[in-house]
Amino acid sequence: MIDHRAAARDAKRLLDATGMSGGKPVLLVGDYDDRRVTLEALSELVGVLPINLNVALAQALIDSAGTRADVGAIIAAMEPASPILLLDRIQILMLPQLRTNATDVLCRIARRCAVCASWPGRLDQGRLRYADPDHPECLDEDATRALVLDLSTNEGTYR
Repeated sequence: MIDHRAAARDAKRLLDATGMSGGKPVLLVGDYDDRRVTLEALSELVGVLPINLNVALAQALIDSAGTRADVGAIIAAMEPASPILLLDRIQILMLPQLRTNATDVLCRIARRCAVCASWPGRLDQGRLRYADPDHPECLDEDATRALVLDLSTNEGTYR
């Protein structure tokens, strides 16, 4: 059984340590309910509400229809006064129509402010994975590009 408050404290420690210069997002990986509860506990610790990225980014992209949109800049501007962004439901970043890479976007944002995101995929042999290889939204990235808290094992990979 996972201690969500302890995981949230670990995530906060990583966010405090990396700050804006870290350039690595903190990713919560594991079961959806564990990620959600941990993100809620982290929200209480830092006093910032999580952003449902699927909804917020979709609305921002609709509002900017007809113009070239920088997805990373749009996300970073969602909470301009906050030194920390908490992102939940980030599956929209995997859409091939955006012609972007989810990990790249999260890393670019992490250079501007501390970011903790709920990763909807899994951590497998040092790789961040999302969807099956034959799926158009498939993503297979080196996990060292992020600070990963694997809630399924209650361990982290801090590189």
